[in-house]
Amino acid sequence: MGCEMKLFVTMKNHAKGDTFRELIEMWKESNYIEIEDSHDRFCWTGDGVGDVLLYEYARFDFLPKTWNKGLFSNTQAWNVPIGKNHPWIFWSRHPRKLESKIEDGIKGFDNRDITSIFLGKIENPIQYENRMTHDWSSCIQEFSMPVSIGNVYEYPYTQDQYLDMVSRSRYGLVLPGYGPKCNREIEYFGLGTVPIYTRGCGLEYYDKLVEGVHYFYASSPDEVAGIVNNISSAQWKEMSDNGRDWYERNCSRKGSYETTKRIVESI
Repeated sequence: MGCEMKLFVTMKNHAKGDTFRELIEMWKESNYIEIEDSHDRFCWTGDGVGDVLLYEYARFDFLPKTWNKGLFSNTQAWNVPIGKNHPWIFWSRHPRKLESKIEDGIKGFDNRDITSIFLGKIENPIQYENRMTHDWSSCIQEFSMPVSIGNVYEYPYTQDQYLDMVSRSRYGLVLPGYGPKCNREIEYFGLGTVPIYTRGCGLEYYDKLVEGVHYFYASSPDEVAGIVNNISSAQWKEMSDNGRDWYERNCSRKGSYETTKRIVESI
């Protein structure tokens, strides 16, 4: 099968080479796309630079001068001109590692020894403001959130350790980061960990997430504790399965490409 979509993007010297850029490489490996070097910091599809923007960045710190239509991964719809913004997908920090961990198998309710988890850190003032509204450690069994302003490379856990702990957890707390979304919630969905969203987290996706179907919402640590302590194993399994299905449709190697292609064709 030949490539059905072309991306115009520069792949060299792009930050850490993870997140969306790693996913692009996976799409290329699977022969879903063709890549043409655009000599432009942004990623484009359609007729080339200036046509359909695939906006991968956390915030509107910078935008191209002009674009025709745009798919926005981690942004709020009212921040860009009307008609130019379309909800998109999102991705994990390291899509390859998550894909590999999923292939190892998804654990059931009784095989998860961690009730609830949040592993992250605070590396900039925006994250500090977003994540310090409550003492979330009071309601989460495995909680780690060191303050390390300016340090964007060092983490308390390796990615493999982190994904292993998430795979063993029934519930995962979702806090906003530098943008409304974090890679963390995609990792939760992929590994069958049921997310508990909090105020300020991004929920705008082309394929909509539904409260009580894919995730829970809590406005305080007490509400998180109430969810964790009162949901039956049967309801947990149903939501875990729903989240896994949503991940496969929208965030897996194949699903992320097919959803992106579907959106581009529809606009």
